[in-house]
Amino acid sequence: MFESYLSAISNIFLQIDYLNPFDDPSDVVTQDDVIAGSVTVAIAGLSIFLTIMAVSAYRKTGVSQLKYIALAFSLFTIYLTTEAIQELFTFDDDSFDLFLSLIMLGILICFFFGIMRKKKNHV
Repeated sequence: MFESYLSAISNIFLQIDYLNPFDDPSDVVTQDDVIAGSVTVAIAGLSIFLTIMAVSAYRKTGVSQLKYIALAFSLFTIYLTTEAIQELFTFDDDSFDLFLSLIMLGILICFFFGIMRKKKNHV
């Protein structure tokens, strides 16, 4: 039963693949491509869900570190979207890689500020 679903999804992706003018027409979508694409979509969905949860928690609690966590999750969603666009249109531009690296740096900085606690001065 699972294989029939994978076969149907693979056929859909195969048809889409031939409609893409930017892709190599001899490139055939395999089950690994379908699984990798499905995992990427699941990760993007989880990232969007975690962004919504972090924003909701910030609104309820007002803890300032949650702003950085929400920004990190949203940057991760942008990173995945940009990477998918790069795969779809097969850009070989180095500025795209620089952009992805800057997004990853931003994610790390946001997580750093999200986990740091302010030291309270007790006199």
